Amino acid sequence: MNHRQIQVTLVILLMLALLVTACVSAETPIATLQTTSPTIPTHTPVPPTLTPETLLQPGWTSYTAAKYVRDMTFDHEGNLWTAGLRGVVKLNPIDNTYVQYTTDDGLASSYLESIAVASDGVLWFGGFGVSRFDGQTWTNYTEDDGLVDNRVASIAATLDGILWFGTNEHDGGVSQFDGETWTTYSMDDGQAGKLVLDIAVAPDGALWFGTRHSGISRFDGVTWTTYTKDDGLANNWTIAVAVAADGVLWAGTLEQGVSRFDGSNWITYTVEDGLANNTVQAIAVDLEGGVWFGTPNGVSYFKDETWTTYTEDDGLVKNDVQSIVVAPDGAVWFGTEGRGVSRFLPPD
Repeated sequence: MNHRQIQVTLVILLMLALLVTACVSAETPIATLQTTSPTIPTHTPVPPTLTPETLLQPGWTSYTAAKYVRDMTFDHEGNLWTAGLRGVVKLNPIDNTYVQYTTDDGLASSYLESIAVASDGVLWFGGFGVSRFDGQTWTNYTEDDGLVDNRVASIAATLDGILWFGTNEHDGGVSQFDGETWTTYSMDDGQAGKLVLDIAVAPDGALWFGTRHSGISRFDGVTWTTYTKDDGLANNWTIAVAVAADGVLWAGTLEQGVSRFDGSNWITYTVEDGLANNTVQAIAVDLEGGVWFGTPNGVSYFKDETWTTYTEDDGLVKNDVQSIVVAPDGAVWFGTEGRGVSRFLPPD
């Protein structure tokens, strides 16, 4: 085949190829690739809502929004409020969001030792002076307003709306505030001592005051009664007090354990009985009638004559427990010195 014949053959083959391609195209359309830009959200996505059932899961959970927690309480909406060395933290346990308040927001002091929620939902904080917060406005009170001393170590609120403040200075004592008038109670009135570290309200309306060096005082609205080591209290240096639903008093002391008083008899428990440490810094009674004790070596639980201790090995964020509060759902919250808060819901 000569060169001319080769060229003719190639042209014929090319024409046949084009004819076949045209026929296929007529029968089967070529797919077209379409691209679509991803949808851009017009607002910040909302995380899934946690239900109360999620919160009620048993076990340990830790929160670090507040580090140095000296006292805690729950407000009427179920938010946890902490008071400590860096002001106030309001924590929503459901979604783990929080708000922090300091002197920049209106607090009298960012060093706080005590907190209480009144029957009207207003929160009160004690440190260097007293701060009142109604959710919108901060109002501060000092010695100039009638407070017996500016160093406030303890606060309690009674159902009738009366606030009680225990101070921790040698010129202090107990101040009562009804919203208008301040009234001071001192040793001259029968109160045990000027250094009042904790206050508890009993079911019968009486108040119990734990003092440094001077024992415990009970005030029924008329009469002051004092109890000391001579009566059966483990130590006159009483750090924490709590009253159970049956009226039994629990008093945590410095280095001498915890004392139980049923109105007639005193019983003291120490590490030999199962207490984690003989210094008891916080006490709370749970919804089942069990009693929790915060110590430098973890928390101990006492119920039905049985002691159980929990530490960092079990899930507690830190062993040095400064405060305890029981939530409406039955969970127990522990405020620690430097590492935040732990929540514990015992299994059924």
